[in-house]
Amino acid sequence: MPTFWFVRHGESLAQLDQWDGPDPDVPLSPLGEQQADALAEAVAALPVERVLVSPFLRARQTAERAARLLEHEHEVVEDLRERFAGSWITMRGSKLVDAKLAVWDFQPPHGESILQAATRAIRALHEIETEHNTAVFAHGRILAGVLALLDERDLTEPIEALDNCVLYPREIAPGRWARLLESLGG
Repeated sequence: MPTFWFVRHGESLAQLDQWDGPDPDVPLSPLGEQQADALAEAVAALPVERVLVSPFLRARQTAERAARLLEHEHEVVEDLRERFAGSWITMRGSKLVDAKLAVWDFQPPHGESILQAATRAIRALHEIETEHNTAVFAHGRILAGVLALLDERDLTEPIEALDNCVLYPREIAPGRWARLLESLGG
């Protein structure tokens, strides 16, 4: 049974409120670069056969640093991109906004819910499913949503973002992505 290691990118400048450019272009902070570098030996010791990564810069930078000792090319998967917070994207950091964005099915204006983002990611993983052990570098809430579904968590509880540069391993039985999609009605 293949193992997947889910990894949220390293700390980004946006997490420090030091970025006002487009979300896809947010780079790692100096600490985020160190976090990704520190992860490299742990990733190299894993039996990773495939590396999937979000197209967003901070995830790509993390994958490049953390998986640099592997001999595998990184496959950019568009649907692993960050959950889109719509018009609320500039309001993150407020306790009220962050609490609403942690609700499973809350959809901010012109944005997507964690449910929608996790479903998008699961559909993409299903479409490229193989028996390979896989490292997935993406974003905190979308990956937390995927893990909540895999772990059959209580979805009425807030979905908190994963920690930066921590490996979250899960064994994924063949057909598991398809079964998750069926359970989500899609």
